[in-house]
Amino acid sequence: MAERAAIKGFAAARLRRLEYLVVLLAALFIVAAGLLSLLGGDALQRLGQIPVGTLVAMLALSLVNYGCRGARWLFYARCLALAVPPARNLLFYVAGFALTTTPGKLGEALRLWLIERCHGYRYERLAPLFLADRLSDMNGVLLLCLVGALGFPAKAWLALLAGAATLALTIIFVVPGPLIRLLSVVYDLGGRRGARLFARVRMALRHTARLFRTPVYVASLALSLAGWFAESLAFALLLGALGTGLPLLPAMFIFTVAMIVGAVSMLPGGLGSTEATMIGLLLGLGVDFDRALVATAVIRLTTLWFGTGLGALALPFALRLARRPRDLPDGALAVRS
Repeated sequence: MAERAAIKGFAAARLRRLEYLVVLLAALFIVAAGLLSLLGGDALQRLGQIPVGTLVAMLALSLVNYGCRGARWLFYARCLALAVPPARNLLFYVAGFALTTTPGKLGEALRLWLIERCHGYRYERLAPLFLADRLSDMNGVLLLCLVGALGFPAKAWLALLAGAATLALTIIFVVPGPLIRLLSVVYDLGGRRGARLFARVRMALRHTARLFRTPVYVASLALSLAGWFAESLAFALLLGALGTGLPLLPAMFIFTVAMIVGAVSMLPGGLGSTEATMIGLLLGLGVDFDRALVATAVIRLTTLWFGTGLGALALPFALRLARRPRDLPDGALAVRS
């Protein structure tokens, strides 16, 4: 009862500040779009080359990507036996995109907080959602990168390097036993302090391993590949509209390598690192600077900033649900641990 009272007394001001953030993110979206007006005259001419139909197709392909990733999120939740209504869970997932460009992976943290707030699941039960979602994205992007490297052999070492790092990270969670044993050694050396934290981390690792069983992994990877291929295809359409002459495979390689670099950089939304990588690779393939700049700006607007805009639209509705007290019986928090 005491915990229920504490939940009902949750500071509304903190939620209100998040709603103010929605307005800020919308303003940032407008500013990002307005940056195109700062491009030089030649770049603006290149921008005018892009047919409206191509831009519409790119936005539609972005929706395919977000749809596949949303379906994967719901699939993971079902595999973890989380009793969250699919429509509500999808709303939480989309709302997380509003914070993509904020530091510290706050978008993913917001999704978990919304589920904890509205449905009472402890974070050790929810952490596998975050881990599997990130790793599945990395694996999907990496496989497409390796395929794209066939059209860009001079830079294939980048894909192989990223592949080795991603494979090593994935194996840690597919076979969590060695990591759990290592944590046990650290726990013993530390005088067995923090028993509750250790137990929660161990539980989270074991739940994560459930999401990497072969049938689950194959299904989730298929959704990842479909979603990120749609984005790669959108980039290829854009490059074609700009007259770069680059076919699908090099376009896929450039796009996926830029995504990997952005993720590894740990910068919010990969801002700066993704754009620099994309422009650099395009220049390396002989694309002139104006076309490279426009291609990078437009693909980021139709992917990253489009998703941020969708998240900003969903976030107020998600926060409205979070402001209500949990509709759970007494003791539900313990049951859902």
